[in-house]
Amino acid sequence: MTKKDLKILLATALLPFMFTSAFAQDAVPAPESVPENAQTAVPAEENSEEKAAKEAADAQRKKDAEAIALLRLKKSKIDAEIALEQVKLRQETADGNAERARREAQNALRQAKLAAELADSDEAKRTLESVAARDTAKDNLEMLERNSEVKEKELDAHIERLSREIELGKINLQIVRAGLEEKARDVPATEPVRLKDPFVDGTLYISDRRIDFNGPVTLESARTVIDRIYFYNNSNPEFPIFLVIDNSPGGSAFAGYQILKAMESSRAPVYVVVKSYAASMAAIITTLAKRSFCYENTIILHHQASSSVSGNMTVMNEQYKLTNDWVTRLFEPVCKKIGKTQEAFVADMYAHFSSGDWAAWGKDAASMRWVDHVADRIVETAATNVGNAPAAVPAGSQGAAAFSLPKLEPGDAWLIYDPQNRYRIAQ
Repeated sequence: MTKKDLKILLATALLPFMFTSAFAQDAVPAPESVPENAQTAVPAEENSEEKAAKEAADAQRKKDAEAIALLRLKKSKIDAEIALEQVKLRQETADGNAERARREAQNALRQAKLAAELADSDEAKRTLESVAARDTAKDNLEMLERNSEVKEKELDAHIERLSREIELGKINLQIVRAGLEEKARDVPATEPVRLKDPFVDGTLYISDRRIDFNGPVTLESARTVIDRIYFYNNSNPEFPIFLVIDNSPGGSAFAGYQILKAMESSRAPVYVVVKSYAASMAAIITTLAKRSFCYENTIILHHQASSSVSGNMTVMNEQYKLTNDWVTRLFEPVCKKIGKTQEAFVADMYAHFSSGDWAAWGKDAASMRWVDHVADRIVETAATNVGNAPAAVPAGSQGAAAFSLPKLEPGDAWLIYDPQNRYRIAQ
């Protein structure tokens, strides 16, 4: 709305005030004129009072008319002011609406710009995501290609390793085959001979149920002999077991006693075969076997036990008594078999050899019942190696300058023959 419009509106609102006074004057009624020739029927005194009252009423009506006119003027003024305020309010409202419209238009413009920017940003983001996805896919493809190359190289290396292992296996197989062929040349074509009575016409046939026993009798070697006796019993208790002694000087009373008890408790008979030499504890084992065999020129030697004692007289007497008990317990069954008392047997030892080491050739040993049979021949039917048969019990002293014997357990005694002092007894 312009200033001209406001002036016109203001003039229109003030028009009622311009005619108020004239209207008020016209509104007061004029006093009634009495015609000069009018006749009244009222007396003169009454006319005077009525006239005064009428004048007062006219004055009051005039006064009321003026008040009413004034009120109308005030009302017109108030209406003009209200109209002016409404005009101003409408103007301000119009200005406010215009400002709000302008601001809304500006906000819409900003939102449009922001939406455009966001759209551009989303597009850029999608572009970046697309590029990132493309790069990731490319990297994954390159990684797969590299992994494929690595796997291929690993597979080639594995194949190469397997090829080498196969070649090595072939070489090892050839070595094993050559070894088996070499061993096969040493294996006899016939099966081992197992006889319940292996002594036939002066020939002793030893089967594969044999135990080599050479060197001193110790607890360790006794354990080996006992384990083999149990093994052959559990395999087959019908056929005899052969304890083959090439050369043994004897040894521990404890160890020899364990071997004797294992021989006694064996379900399969244990036969002792002495090919060269058996002395002391080894001779006792030979004599007490269920059956024993030797060559004519085999030497069997019996003598008294020996022991090293030390300490005061009481201790030495105790050790002597313990050793003497061992001799009695071991020699008692020997003397029973050969038919002599222990005193007579010991006396004969010193009668034949001043040292008491009574050695006898195989034929003489058989006549004295130290051994049961003298064999003309001994045939090993289960020999699997030529000149290289491993002994179940290491010889230990064979070819050695000296051999250290283990320390005796308490109460044990040596039954060993050692004229060359090759066995060093631990103290």
